Amino acid sequence: MSTSPRGRNGRPPGLPYGENDAENLLVLLLRGLREAAGLSVKQMHIELPDMVGDKPKPALSTLHKVLRGADLKNYKGLVKAHITLCVADPVEAAKAHTRAQALLKKAWQQAQAESEQRKDEDKDCTAHLAKLVHLHERLLETQAALDFALQAKDQAEAKLDAHSSSREEEIAELRRGLLAVTGERDAALRSVQEAMQRIIALERRLAAAGTHPAPGRKAENWQGAESIPSATHGVDELAVVREELLCLDPSGRRMTAVLEQATERLLDGELTGRFRWEELTKSEKAMVGQLVENLMRHDFRFDTSGPLDVRIAGVDAELSVTSGSTWIIPREAQGRVCVLVRLNHRRGLWSLGVVRATEELLVASANKDGKRNLSRAGHEAIEWIHKDSRLPVNVLNRLPAADLQAILAQASGQGRVNELFRVAQRQSVTLPVLATVARQRDAGKRARDARRILTAEGILVLSHRNSEPEIARALGLPVPDKGTWVSVRLAPATEEERGSGRSVLLTGTWWRLAKPDDVASPLPTH
Repeated sequence: MSTSPRGRNGRPPGLPYGENDAENLLVLLLRGLREAAGLSVKQMHIELPDMVGDKPKPALSTLHKVLRGADLKNYKGLVKAHITLCVADPVEAAKAHTRAQALLKKAWQQAQAESEQRKDEDKDCTAHLAKLVHLHERLLETQAALDFALQAKDQAEAKLDAHSSSREEEIAELRRGLLAVTGERDAALRSVQEAMQRIIALERRLAAAGTHPAPGRKAENWQGAESIPSATHGVDELAVVREELLCLDPSGRRMTAVLEQATERLLDGELTGRFRWEELTKSEKAMVGQLVENLMRHDFRFDTSGPLDVRIAGVDAELSVTSGSTWIIPREAQGRVCVLVRLNHRRGLWSLGVVRATEELLVASANKDGKRNLSRAGHEAIEWIHKDSRLPVNVLNRLPAADLQAILAQASGQGRVNELFRVAQRQSVTLPVLATVARQRDAGKRARDARRILTAEGILVLSHRNSEPEIARALGLPVPDKGTWVSVRLAPATEEERGSGRSVLLTGTWWRLAKPDDVASPLPTH
């Protein structure tokens, strides 16, 4: 999905805010049709009939919200009317209707699936909450029994003191009573410990589910359950940090972008022309840890007002990045939650995890600053959030040596960019890659000029603007986000080829993906 598309006036029209991905894709489809037709939302509101499907025409403010995804799946008639107004060609309109109907159906399916999942989670959490309250009651009963046993013990000891001068038989009897009470006390303590362990396990499950008291549950019962002291507060902190990081970046895309940006900054291709990790010096590679930490703080908007590197969901944590075999934990972070990042450029992998750097998880020796390495046991205790995810690969590193040589052999920056789009077709080309090849500051302009030049060779260069992401999607290409481009060679499509997919309509003419033996056909400007 493309980000921050531009409207007709050059301003961002706003990101979709539908309930699910299908509804957001429908928003982008309708927006692309509207832009292609040159209609604004206000103009469309004027053109709409008083009744749209089985509903009255919505107010202009409501129409703005609906076309950005607010309950769009319930406006089937509006979607149909929208397409009818925007697409004059009956064949194209039919295709748009088919695409829209598929997205509407998928949006409903996703909404129903999410609703069912929430119902199941509510049932599970209600049952867990009931168990937690029951255990709390057991704990209170056990604590009362413990108090009674301790009181009896005190009374027995007082009685023993009062009769210290009594006969040996009476003393022996009192001692037997004392032993019995002590046994009761020990049994009560064991019961308390077992109850606490069960409560902690349920608290972890509730924290992981991110739930609140179930509807209908008495507030005082819930508050009582929350007031139970936790003997493993640190474990709860670790779970909070882990769940927050997973919530911030469930797929790992944000972290991947952070690592890609850190590598690009070190390589500085615009000034140096470098694009391989191996080209960095040893001192430059040593800087990657601090650079990744800085970018993580900025991208994830971490609070940095605490005593450690970051504060995540209210928990102070230390950030530690390594491209080696272990992590170095500073003195102030020992015993605290640590967020660990590992880079392996040789294998092209990265990992993100959390661990509490307790005494038993660190090596015994420390350097003069008190810093200690994570031990083997510490490595085994890491709770991984993303494990062995792929590092982004610079497209220049994927090209055959002959193609790379053909690019770099060009005398001018524009010539190198043109050759890049010729040989690296159907692959995402990022702005840093363009800057590395062009060795010029305005690399984006080189891409725009290459687009104009390469149309004569039948090569289409697509960006994130206007309806170009939809064109890329229709051709089965990587969909360009902001700051990325993708090139492809096209050939005119016959009537039979139009129905086989992987074809697109450009200024009234149908085009398909070119085959190696197709003659170069100049493209129309669009």
